[in-house]
Amino acid sequence: MLTLRGENAKNGEARSVPLIGELAGILERRKAARQVKVNGVLQMSEFFFHRGNGRQVGEFRKAWQTACLAAGVAQMICPQCESSGIEKRCPTCKKARKYSGKIFHSFRRSACRNLTQAGVPQQVAMRISGHKTDSMFRRYNIVVTDDLRTALQRTEQYRATAAQQKVVAMR
Repeated sequence: MLTLRGENAKNGEARSVPLIGELAGILERRKAARQVKVNGVLQMSEFFFHRGNGRQVGEFRKAWQTACLAAGVAQMICPQCESSGIEKRCPTCKKARKYSGKIFHSFRRSACRNLTQAGVPQQVAMRISGHKTDSMFRRYNIVVTDDLRTALQRTEQYRATAAQQKVVAMR
């Protein structure tokens, strides 16, 4: 069970979410990694995700970008010559490159969409994602072309089934 304190939540409300599957495994590994040596003394870091010595990660976005670059799911692109790589500065024109890759907040949108596609009731999905209003949840639940195609295919199947049923006039 993951418990988020109110002061750490965007909307200021504490909530608990049961964890299963891969995410539960990741947090179990992080729990084991909380033991750190500080000045030769073994102690528990107060942070699940921390620097090697137990200190808090300062700027999460920078740490996220570094991790994505190392995992090969992002790159740095030079705004001038459009060259790409993992270096922060372009080796050709020496300009600072811009990050292009996965953005952590996008996973909230993906989670909302996955919950909806899996048939999870909206109220339950909103509780997991932390959305308070239907309008904000709907903003995160993006409809894509494949959704429209599936809806029209289902409609065609329904019409074909309905057409097969004979209508008998009553006398």
